[in-house]
Amino acid sequence: MRNTHVRNKLIISAVAGLIIVPGSAVTAKAEEEMDDKQPVVPAAEIESVLEECYETEVKENINLYMVPTDEGEYLNIAFSDTGDFTYIRSAPDENSDWVGKLYSDSTAEVLEYLDGWTKIRSGTAEGYVPAETLITGEEARNCAQEYENSTATVTAYALNVRDGQGTDANILTQISQGEEYTITGEAVEGWYPVQVGDIDGWVSGDYIETETSYSYGETKEEEEQRIAEEKAIEEQKAQEQAAQEAAAQAASTGQAVIDYACQFIGNPYVWGGTSLTDGADCSGFVQSVYAHFGVSLPRTSYDMRSSGYEVGYEEALPGDLILYDGHVGLYMGDGNIVNAMNEEQGIGICSATYTNIVAVRRVL
Repeated sequence: MRNTHVRNKLIISAVAGLIIVPGSAVTAKAEEEMDDKQPVVPAAEIESVLEECYETEVKENINLYMVPTDEGEYLNIAFSDTGDFTYIRSAPDENSDWVGKLYSDSTAEVLEYLDGWTKIRSGTAEGYVPAETLITGEEARNCAQEYENSTATVTAYALNVRDGQGTDANILTQISQGEEYTITGEAVEGWYPVQVGDIDGWVSGDYIETETSYSYGETKEEEEQRIAEEKAIEEQKAQEQAAQEAAAQAASTGQAVIDYACQFIGNPYVWGGTSLTDGADCSGFVQSVYAHFGVSLPRTSYDMRSSGYEVGYEEALPGDLILYDGHVGLYMGDGNIVNAMNEEQGIGICSATYTNIVAVRRVL
């Protein structure tokens, strides 16, 4: 799709092939004031001239450069020719307030040409930019494709991305229905070049919908909102990364706890005991294991329900306390706990879900 414009708006006259620049005046003489010898162009010939005009490049030029809007003006398209951005100002003056920004890849609608300034609308941002920051006219027409954003949306349930055009080319990866990817170049015999992550490949045009769009500037308020949203996203990512790192650290330390606890499997269960070798009950076993790592826990399983912080069972990591009604064990992973079970079985391993779980607490 090409959107172009020219700096001067031309009106093509079908009569005598005149080109009239807006602002100029053409006075028609009354028939009685015209020389008797002055030929009058019949209506049929006017239509013939008009048809000839439209059969030449005049028609193309009209279509390219003079698209009338509802206001009767002409829609002029320009592209930014700047560094990172140009301020869109409230008045054609460097000292006026800025109301928006026109970025290096932006497209704009020209509203008015002034001396050294151009009034534009780009997205919802409207104001004035220096004329030298815009590409207009024939140059804009020639570079329009550079500002196009072409995307392909997958319509097939699964679509192969190949290393060339045609079904004989090697498959690089597959993409799924509804996914959208950037088209990186011109189509070749119905195949489109796309970028899928780090992969550059080709997809069949039979299974995609293509769309061409442009980028626009933004108002000061839109920029502030975007920056705030980006900051919130970055903060959320930072929090998630910190949580992942903490979980990884907990898992690492928790596995050390389990490795230590498993050394005492087979040792006796003793009601009220806290000795990992001579005998311990469920809470005494857990308390003594964590004491080895410098973590002080309450003596009873009931009081251990307030230790550390709660996590869901589906989030449980090695070393977490799995608490039941009157019992506690250490989560090993894979749905198992190591615990002081009873006098008959002593310290051993069993399913973490052998009975209803009251709470899961992380103390690391």
